[in-house]
Amino acid sequence: MSTGSTAAPAVEDATTRRALRRLLAGGVIGSLVEFYEFSVYAVLATTLAAVFFPSVAPTTALLSTLAVFAVAFFARPLGGFVWGAVGDRIGRKRTLALTVLLMSAATALMGVLPGYAAIGLAAPALLVFLRFVQGVSAGGEISGAVSFVAEHAPQNRRGLFVGMISVGAVVGTLLGSLIPGVLLLTLSTEQMQAWGWRIPLLVALPLGLVGLYIRQKLDETPYFLALREERSRAANPVRAALAGREQRRLLLIAFFLVAANASSFYMIVGYLPSFATRSLELSGLQAFAPSVIALAACLVAEVGGAWLSDRVGRRTVLLTSLVGLLVLAYPSFLLITSGTFGLIACGLVLFGLLAGAYAAVINAALVELFPTRVRVSGHGITYNLSVALFGGSAPYLLTWLGGVTGSTMVGAYYVMILAVVSLPAVLALRETARRPLPG
Repeated sequence: MSTGSTAAPAVEDATTRRALRRLLAGGVIGSLVEFYEFSVYAVLATTLAAVFFPSVAPTTALLSTLAVFAVAFFARPLGGFVWGAVGDRIGRKRTLALTVLLMSAATALMGVLPGYAAIGLAAPALLVFLRFVQGVSAGGEISGAVSFVAEHAPQNRRGLFVGMISVGAVVGTLLGSLIPGVLLLTLSTEQMQAWGWRIPLLVALPLGLVGLYIRQKLDETPYFLALREERSRAANPVRAALAGREQRRLLLIAFFLVAANASSFYMIVGYLPSFATRSLELSGLQAFAPSVIALAACLVAEVGGAWLSDRVGRRTVLLTSLVGLLVLAYPSFLLITSGTFGLIACGLVLFGLLAGAYAAVINAALVELFPTRVRVSGHGITYNLSVALFGGSAPYLLTWLGGVTGSTMVGAYYVMILAVVSLPAVLALRETARRPLPG
């Protein structure tokens, strides 16, 4: 398969620049919507516990709400298998249009659900179902988006372009933290439980429609078009992704590469909001500051890490940030749990920079492992399984462990353990920066 169409032009004209901007917007918008929705749920966890699980003790209700949070993550592997196969069979563009629409519709429907007081046990049951649908659609979103952008991007800037999808995730998470955060600060507890919690969830629908409009205007990738023209598409992409010793080796590397990313990034997204109020005993504006500070640092590191990976290589950036997480996660949490807000902020910045640098490069490294005919499936299977196991369960597991042990350092230990898990995979990774995608 020819890959000449992916080479960077010597001089980019205005048409090329507009096309690249549309490409980035189309890839980033779905990631923004996905993480907006997940973050809104995490920030509203305490309110949702009162609305959907009012008949149990507050701690049990929060754990129940976090368990429902994890449902979407455990649905993601199913989405990775299903949407990965769809993306490798019918194309990246059409798959992305379907996933962003399904994600947004599920979230908006959560926003109109009656609470436990109105329909009893049916309320949490419907909440679980919609979270499951949300997870299935999200399982195809990230894999389709990074494959789409990677296959369109200039070869010498592929890391930066794919890294912008992670930036979209952080921006979505910031929006998903700020919008419900403002409501929690301005509305009373009674108002939030009565109707305020619905507003951030309903915002997902217009965001999703904007994403759908942008993606309908995009062109299919040259890699997939060549694959279809040559009649080289796999009849069963998932089976093809799992077939052969070398292919399974790549899947294992990819699975363990994501472990450190899942533990560190989803620590910020899913664990910090409740940790700030319950363990750090912060209230008011300070209760939302930890997530925002960590995410802001994460954002800076993602842009810098993605840009740097095109110059020094994916492996160098991954290894440096991973060693940083292993060595500095504990000091970061010592600062975060110090009780002094200035030191808390320093710890959050340090942790956010390390988590962001690793997250910036992980998707480019993954899509560059797999050939075109199984690229979406290979990424979808490994990324979503690892995120479900190491990321989605983290808020529930760490909240429970913190309650059992009384320790505020369980988050640091968790990140350090998974940094060790990811280290062999990073060392086994072959450098792929500035090279043609395997096709």
